[in-house]
Amino acid sequence: MSMTIAAATARISRQLPEAELSLDSALLASARLMESMLLARQVDGLEVYTGQTALMRLAKAQRTLIESQNDMLRIHQELRGIGRDVKALGDEEGSCPTTGAADAEPLLRTA
Repeated sequence: MSMTIAAATARISRQLPEAELSLDSALLASARLMESMLLARQVDGLEVYTGQTALMRLAKAQRTLIESQNDMLRIHQELRGIGRDVKALGDEEGSCPTTGAADAEPLLRTA
């Protein structure tokens, strides 16, 4: 299937923010789940360590989502550069991330 640069630009411009927001939504959902899990183990009669392995796995999944968000910002920056190179995008300030988390190096895991 052949596509013009203008059509590809329009399509990517719609889909990229959607992909970015889906990662935010997943992280928010996992944070709500974490809260529910922590509240649930405060029930009388449950051991303090109940569900600890599940909490650790959820925390790992959250770290993975945050790393994915950073990768998505890097993708956004790369696509912005490509768009400028092929003259599909103007030089609109503020429309794309330029610095911040995308430039950050991942923290060493200490856990």
